[in-house]
Amino acid sequence: MRENDARTQSVAELHERRKQVIRLHKKQYGVMQIVELTGLSWPAVRTAIDLYEAGGMAALKPKPRGKRSGEGRVLTPDQEAHIQKLIVEKRPEQLKMDFGCGRGRLSAS
Repeated sequence: MRENDARTQSVAELHERRKQVIRLHKKQYGVMQIVELTGLSWPAVRTAIDLYEAGGMAALKPKPRGKRSGEGRVLTPDQEAHIQKLIVEKRPEQLKMDFGCGRGRLSAS
């Protein structure tokens, strides 16, 4: 069976897969047997077992992925709002945006 990359699964799917690993673990299946039965990688199976042993079933719930809302932004919310307002209220040529004026690289020659 091919390994399923846990990174591509939704949080709900990952949670279900981890619970499946624990059910098999409780039935005394070895890690490699669980890997073969579930199609998960050895590290994914071992992580699920370690999480369960450290914190029980509650520890199996995956943490939210990706950036938090607002994280990694360069502009402040006020600056963003100002720029959005400019773009909505003015035409591209007023803001010297050549790409929106039809004068870009694809002009007729």
